[in-house]
This record gives sequence, structure tokens and C-alpha cells, in this order.
Amino acid sequence: MKPALSTAEAARRLGISKSTLIRAVNRGDIQPAFRTPGRHLRFTDRELKEIKQRLTASGNGG
Repeated sequence: MKPALSTAEAARRLGISKSTLIRAVNRGDIQPAFRTPGRHLRFTDRELKEIKQRLTASGNGG
């Protein structure tokens, strides 16, 4: 199991586009687990489950 997922994989698991995920991070709606030295976003499975629950509860996805 991977310790952290890329933006593309995280977006795929959330059922949203990569650009939508990046916009949500830039707005502060979603927090990545960390950024790599190259400034790439990384997400954990646990965080994605929490985000998916929030999206489902608000009716905005998943």
C-alpha cells in the first residue's frame, strides 16, 4: 500500500477531476497531507476518506 497518493490518483478516488482537486486545495477547502520538494501534492487514504465523506454529506460529489 502506498503511503501517499498523487493528485491524479486522489482525484480519481474522489470522483473529481485533477483540476477541481487542485482548485479546492488552492482555495483551502482541502488540505493535502504534504507537498513534495518539487511542490507536488500528496494525499493519504485516511484523508481521502474524510474528504469523500464531507463531499457526500454536502451533496457535492461521490
